Amino acid sequence: MTIKVRIITPHVTPRPQKIEEVAGLNEFVNVAFSHVNLTMGPTSIQGMCDDGFATPGIVARCIEAERDGVNAVLIDCMGDPGLDAAREAVSIPVLGPGETTMHVAAMLGHKFAVVTVLDQVRPLLEKHAKIYGLQEKLASVRAVEVAVNHIGDDPEGLLARLLEQSKKADVEDHADCIVLGCTGFLGVSDRLQALLHQDGLMVPVLNPLRTTASLAVALAGLGLRHSPRAYARADISALVGYGALFAK
Repeated sequence: MTIKVRIITPHVTPRPQKIEEVAGLNEFVNVAFSHVNLTMGPTSIQGMCDDGFATPGIVARCIEAERDGVNAVLIDCMGDPGLDAAREAVSIPVLGPGETTMHVAAMLGHKFAVVTVLDQVRPLLEKHAKIYGLQEKLASVRAVEVAVNHIGDDPEGLLARLLEQSKKADVEDHADCIVLGCTGFLGVSDRLQALLHQDGLMVPVLNPLRTTASLAVALAGLGLRHSPRAYARADISALVGYGALFAK
């Protein structure tokens, strides 16, 4: 059996490297990853307003994935936009990198820090840590002050900023683990961890996309999904004015 996992990027900006980021996760299990963007919505997710505009498209993409025979869905954003709504719309596992990676980090240390894009995202991540029951585990949220759509402009400069903030999170905030606070931080987690280890800071660095994709594969393989007692099935047919979005 091939486990099919779909990565849904919750905005309209192409991110073709997403499949490359999860390459190798099918080494021990027969997994097929696919990737889609939204056709309408924000160009990136940097706050609750972006979250709101992205949610209808996310839900539509999740419904489409289930119809396509996909076994699990990953919403490609640390802000977990549309996560609860999507879980009410489908019967396959829907995972958010924020919830998933924070919980894994909480198992790997007493405290974890999130190093994200902009400080304006900090309140959202702090709010989610509280909702997920992990407020006491969150050492800090730090930012590199690089907007999502400019992450790829200067890869070495970004790595230097991530290293600086990760060091501060470890030394000043006493974080035992570092969570990369944006799924757009592609191809940097291993290098960042190696640089931290070279400086004697023996903390794990969690890649949110790979961590969440791995759990999606595991849940699908185990035949597990979110509980319908917690996420009652929504009646999509009762929606008014969304015909084009849910036409398929």
